[in-house]
Amino acid sequence: MKTCKARDIEAALLKKGFLAKDSHHRLFYLTNAGKITGVHTFMSHGLREYPADLLAKMRTQLHLSGKEFENLIACPLSGEEYLALLVERGVVE
Repeated sequence: MKTCKARDIEAALLKKGFLAKDSHHRLFYLTNAGKITGVHTFMSHGLREYPADLLAKMRTQLHLSGKEFENLIACPLSGEEYLALLVERGVVE
């Protein structure tokens, strides 16, 4: 993934069960059964498009491989499947 539009990333995260909070950045926390998990990432208010280096950092924060991250944003990977991956990897209980 070379670049990705910020609005596409934000829409995908919200659709997959993330909660957004505004601060000096826009913070996204993954929720599970109404509780905030330890999985989080953030987006800058000023960027309209994210370059590859920032997408790589976001991918790492979300505990995903490159292809998994692409699937999360493009929507073949559902919120339930993402959560199952995190449970399998021991990131979330």
